Amino acid sequence: MHTRRPVRFVELVDHAGWRIKLYGIRQGGERPDERLLELGRITARMTLPRPAVTADRYGVAFVTVHQANLFNQIVVDWWERLNELRHRVHKAVPEAPEAFADITATGEAFCVWELAVIGHERSAWLRHVLEATQPNLDAYLEDTLSGLM
Repeated sequence: MHTRRPVRFVELVDHAGWRIKLYGIRQGGERPDERLLELGRITARMTLPRPAVTADRYGVAFVTVHQANLFNQIVVDWWERLNELRHRVHKAVPEAPEAFADITATGEAFCVWELAVIGHERSAWLRHVLEATQPNLDAYLEDTLSGLM
């Protein structure tokens, strides 16, 4: 049975030319612990390619930190080549809740709550970049999601 969880925009993070929307999801709480959010920031810094802006890369990303009972997960996504979303998944098990490992190559991806963020970001990218007369990255970054999903 599906139980709604709060999905919250936390903040906009600037790092090395990247502008990153940070989201938090928490099972049984309003938002992830601050330590996990900080690990999300650190993971983004280590994961995002450099330079942030190239002919094929916009320097905009979103990171989802999901604190759950069975595992914690950090998902790092960024836009490239106009309409492509790059995706990296990092997971930590309850026995080591802060020991995140990149599991992208395993094929394990994301859950229904994380898909809410990805779905919102897709729609925002369409509205503010792909369908806009003039692409507006600032408007894209201001378009965030918060609510029970």
